[in-house]
Amino acid sequence: MSDKIFFFGAFLVAILLVTLALLPGMNQMPTGPVSGGNTDYTRIEISGDQLNRMVAGGASDISLERVDGQTVLRIEVEADTLSEDPLRGPHFVLAADLETVFADRKLKITVRARAADRYGAEGIRINYAVGNAESSGWQDFGMTREFQDVSFEYILPPRNVGSEQGYDYLAIRPEVPEKQRAVYVQSVIFEPIGPPRSAVAP
Repeated sequence: MSDKIFFFGAFLVAILLVTLALLPGMNQMPTGPVSGGNTDYTRIEISGDQLNRMVAGGASDISLERVDGQTVLRIEVEADTLSEDPLRGPHFVLAADLETVFADRKLKITVRARAADRYGAEGIRINYAVGNAESSGWQDFGMTREFQDVSFEYILPPRNVGSEQGYDYLAIRPEVPEKQRAVYVQSVIFEPIGPPRSAVAP
């Protein structure tokens, strides 16, 4: 191979690498609120790279890892570092479209999770918060070293007529009796059940 061909080929490779690096969105993980866009809103799932949308909040450590060939979210918390406020710890922010769809309806929330390999927690806590006003309260579930689905249902309050659209939140954290504890979260699923209560005849 002549020097001219070699250097021309190297030049083309360099241009390709620079172009790929400059393309917006390339190699970037999803962030920001979870939306139901491009769905029929009957089942909204957060899994894979979408788990990167979680906000750490407070003194917690979150990261995406590969476990058993799957992308999972690792949530680690130290004892006595988080308050009971669901927004002051690890949580997902739900976009305004989900706040509108879920309002005044029963919502089933399912989290597939297990104890982490290191500092594995014996339990997980989940709380659905409607803005800063109301919440489901903390729902506690036991954890093992095997992935399992844990779920609960929560009836959301109606939206105030004329109020601005806002955000709802789903907080997830390990139970931490001492030192530090961690859980793996494989997926989160939201399933609205039935029509809004205001649409049901008495």
